[in-house]
Amino acid sequence: MTGNWDSRTNKPLILEWTFVVFLLGAGFLLRVWGLSRLHFWDEAVYLQDAEVICCGKINYSELGSRPPLLSLFFAVVFLVWHHVYAACIATALLNALGPVFLYFSGRMMAGRAAAVLASLLLAFSPYFVGVFPLGFVSDDTGNSLLSDSPALTLLIVALLLFLLALRHQTDLRFAWPGFVLGLAVLMRFGSLSSAGLLALLVLFADRWWRAALACGAGFMASIGPYLCWSRFHYGRFLATFQSGWEHFAGPGESPLFYLEKFVQMFSWITVVGLVLWVIHWIQRRWRHTDGGVVENSWANEKGSLEVFLLSWAAGVFAFFSALHHKEPRYVMPIAAPVLLLAGIGFTAVLQSLKARARVAGSVLLAFALTYTFAPALQRFESPFIDDEVSEEMKVSDFLSKSVPGDTVLYTNFNYPVFAYYTNLPVRRILKTGPALYDTLNHLPGDGILIAYRPNDVVHEPQLNWLDSNPHFHRFHEFPSLVLYEYRVRETETTHLSSAPP
Repeated sequence: MTGNWDSRTNKPLILEWTFVVFLLGAGFLLRVWGLSRLHFWDEAVYLQDAEVICCGKINYSELGSRPPLLSLFFAVVFLVWHHVYAACIATALLNALGPVFLYFSGRMMAGRAAAVLASLLLAFSPYFVGVFPLGFVSDDTGNSLLSDSPALTLLIVALLLFLLALRHQTDLRFAWPGFVLGLAVLMRFGSLSSAGLLALLVLFADRWWRAALACGAGFMASIGPYLCWSRFHYGRFLATFQSGWEHFAGPGESPLFYLEKFVQMFSWITVVGLVLWVIHWIQRRWRHTDGGVVENSWANEKGSLEVFLLSWAAGVFAFFSALHHKEPRYVMPIAAPVLLLAGIGFTAVLQSLKARARVAGSVLLAFALTYTFAPALQRFESPFIDDEVSEEMKVSDFLSKSVPGDTVLYTNFNYPVFAYYTNLPVRRILKTGPALYDTLNHLPGDGILIAYRPNDVVHEPQLNWLDSNPHFHRFHEFPSLVLYEYRVRETETTHLSSAPP
């Protein structure tokens, strides 16, 4: 493999570690900037499940359908500092480590220059920092409390461990990347596709079958205890995976969704690098040696590893493109192979130039990178600590102070948020249409219904139906939602309202 470097002086080593420290420090600062107590839906789910794990909070849990590792990570962090800021800081650090591990992986696969470019693109590209182009709607990626970026970091760690194992091959060395792949799946169930593709690196081993067995053993060592826990609590080893898949829903998107969003996610400079890599690979694939024999780059290690990177990216891209519901962050695992290939493309072109042209090309590339990364500085336009409070937080504070601690909250929207910001029991209502109104007519006990006013996302239940139903009485109103007091006893004497037409 390329990338071995034995310097007789300390200067190159100092420069390298200076770059690594800069990469980690600047990447972390960009991702941690804008600490906030305000978190929505999926973020609130992981925070709430962390409270369940470390504090025994029992008002709501999605551990039966969500990957557990991020919540477990938060729970451990809460043992040191029980505050949402602690989760934000720890997650930003975990996300900032991704580019560092990508650098070391890229250095082994393609050399130092390509590794530097790939790691810079991951560390400072606006999308991965959490700054999006105008009109680009997505969850924050840089400092969010979602599992996508942490899972990417774990996948890159697994890649690095595979490369180290291939350099000095032992069974234990191949078990470690399998173990980390299991952690990536526990961080995000959707990482299973990437884990399966990454595991194909065992085919590069001298005794691939032993490497595969060791990798599989490591994978089971990390994921096995969780499967046993699922069997004990829910009756089946894969119950949580199945439940997570069943709850994976949303609006359908075009099969070309990720292709259309590609440039916005990975930037135009990454696309240019990929095009250069394709041109370079074709030229290398078919160029003639001095003896007139066509060189087959599939037969050499570097070329095979590059083909592996392409297969990894294409496989994950195709898998998520085939799914009904799509969001940009779902294909984040392809960042590692895509950025490495782009880095290889730029490096190959620069190395093929003469000295003066190489200097000019390097300067031009530096300006292009600066231009690409500049929007990421928008993060510093906001204060380091964001004091914004959402209406859901205000509602939660009002309810915590206004109703008894055993009051049940019913809602069909944002239920994890109200669970996290209160200690009140939360019951989610998943029904829609006529089934929703039938459920509302037969709620199991007295409580508070949180009903949103119609908006682009929530259309039911209709407030006029609730106002006409004797079970429900307006308790308090907010700009975007209304709190209704629900009483079961009305069913004994009053005819139930039917669903609105």
